[in-house]
Amino acid sequence: MNNQPYICKVHIENFRNFRRAEFWLNEKQVVIGENAVGKSNLLYALQLILDPTLSDKDRMLEESDFWEGLDDPMTNGEQILIELWFANFEGNKNVLAQLTDATVMLDEKEALKLTYKFYPYRKVGETNEYSFIIFKGDDENRRFSYDDRKFLNIRVIKAIRDVESEMRNSKTSPLTQIIKQKYTISKDVLAEISHALEEKGADTLKIGQVEDLESRIQKLLNQMVSFSQDQFGVSLKTINIDATKLLYALRPLIDNRESGNTSLGINNLLYIALILLLIEDETIKTYLPKELYEELIEKDESDLIESCYSEVEEINGYALNDNVLTNCEKRDELYDFMSETIPTANGVTILAVEEPEAHLHPIYQRLLYRHVMNRSSASVIITTHSTHISSVAPITSIVHLISKRNSTSVKTTARLELDDSDFSDLERYIDVKRGEIYLAKGVIFVEGVSEEYLIPSFAKAMGYEIDRLGIVVCNVNSTNFEPYRQFAESLGVPYIIVTDGDYYHRVEGKIKYGDLASEDDVGYGYAGIDRSTKFSGIADIIEAYVASEYEEGITFDDLEIEDQIEFFQIRGIFIGMHTFEVDIFCQCGSATTTEGQIICRVFDELTAGGLQQKQNFKDRMSNGEYNKCLAQIESSHSQIGKGRFSQRLSSYATRSMVPDYIEAAINKIIELVRSRTN
Repeated sequence: MNNQPYICKVHIENFRNFRRAEFWLNEKQVVIGENAVGKSNLLYALQLILDPTLSDKDRMLEESDFWEGLDDPMTNGEQILIELWFANFEGNKNVLAQLTDATVMLDEKEALKLTYKFYPYRKVGETNEYSFIIFKGDDENRRFSYDDRKFLNIRVIKAIRDVESEMRNSKTSPLTQIIKQKYTISKDVLAEISHALEEKGADTLKIGQVEDLESRIQKLLNQMVSFSQDQFGVSLKTINIDATKLLYALRPLIDNRESGNTSLGINNLLYIALILLLIEDETIKTYLPKELYEELIEKDESDLIESCYSEVEEINGYALNDNVLTNCEKRDELYDFMSETIPTANGVTILAVEEPEAHLHPIYQRLLYRHVMNRSSASVIITTHSTHISSVAPITSIVHLISKRNSTSVKTTARLELDDSDFSDLERYIDVKRGEIYLAKGVIFVEGVSEEYLIPSFAKAMGYEIDRLGIVVCNVNSTNFEPYRQFAESLGVPYIIVTDGDYYHRVEGKIKYGDLASEDDVGYGYAGIDRSTKFSGIADIIEAYVASEYEEGITFDDLEIEDQIEFFQIRGIFIGMHTFEVDIFCQCGSATTTEGQIICRVFDELTAGGLQQKQNFKDRMSNGEYNKCLAQIESSHSQIGKGRFSQRLSSYATRSMVPDYIEAAINKIIELVRSRTN
């Protein structure tokens, strides 16, 4: 059960990098983008409304906070507007009770809305004096106050942070805050322990609450990043014997070493683990003192508490059974009982972490993020430059910030709708490729490994270094371009598609692929064109195009093949005539041309066959039997394969080898990338 409200929609006007940005979010988000594109500014926009640590002075902005494209914004009376909408708040009674007057309708559903407005409130001579308001719903008179932030707020962990210093400071230590907020410990018990420490020099608190916290920290830390259940041993100790300060002297130890004596990376992991515990929904208690357990037993008419907790004599209380949180029915029943019987006054904290990869090994980065995204109940926003993190992020969690001339555009995948199988394909590709698509200035989607090897080499032969231009060749290993196409559009990344024409004709009523087109063919077609007409939204475009360009009664199928291919090229879809390799062979001509000789030489270098095999390949090249040449490359006798052949051929690629549609595709993606960055 996740009763954590989360920011589902954001609207920003005239704030720093953002001229106007409106976008949707999910419960877990990873914010990516180049340096100086506005990732920290986006978080600060959220903080202006939600961060309880900001003062009114911090929230009073200056002229430098306006979008830089505005001319004298404060003289001209411009305003800064930040609006946040929240979903999934209905199950959290504290938030619902405190912020019911913030409720509005959003897409025919109820949402909470909070607004920050920095505006001119009066004219003094030639200038304007400014103030700010933060209000609930659509009524500026309903102010969002400091008390409201106790129930809905944000905590930002900065990229540049001194974890060791914060852990040692009792005021800032998340460990101290957990003890204060989430556990109630008798003063008499603390006094007894203080006396015992004085007498025995003990350095460990042997009370149930601390034992439970120690266990939870160790379990969470190992769940997040360890390769085994007990890779990290965590213990808590105190060095202060004053009963009033005893708990604030707790220090976390990893493998019996204080945090100051461990690596920076491990310190960051521990710090984030403690913050996650601090903001965790505590409705279901993991530890019950005996007094509270007995009180709950009296109110429990269904033996729920007895079935969920077991007595542990060593901690003088009762611990939550491990299987409760994994049993959805039992967990929900216990949650409802606890929220009715001992409701907490805790609010909801959205966690924002800037660059959690700091000092972390790539494996730990991926494990940490997988835990935060898949196991933590908190609403989390992460900004990162790490592909090790972004590559394991769920497809619908990406927030992509794009610099466009003098402002930043925000694209998100929160509302991307695909079949489960398409989501799986996308996530598998991005995981394997370490999220390179997120860093791309442009993407060429291709069917297979041959294009992946050869298109960069063809571009180089044309005088372009597509790596330097930030263009990525994305091999989807199929002709299912639809999810990748939609994903690129959601990210706002320029893209094109290169696909085989896959010429076919009918022989005795059956479709036969692979032979070259002939003037005598009847009932022929191109599977690449057929597939492309099925892309989402393209049917309407085709219909409108034919209606505007041709006589009534003409259909797209009636057009010449060249006209159909040109239609798709204009729209970024580049279709060959046959398979990619056969189109290259057609371009190279016979075995006697310079390029044909290169093709034959690569075959000779790689084939496991003898002289006759090599001669057969040359003869077929000379006779224009290119499909048979490809069949030889793929045959078990040659032991080459298309991928290996293309990889070797890429070393010898020339401009004359490049098929016309591939040349057009390369020119198009370069045009799109350059127009975006100019």
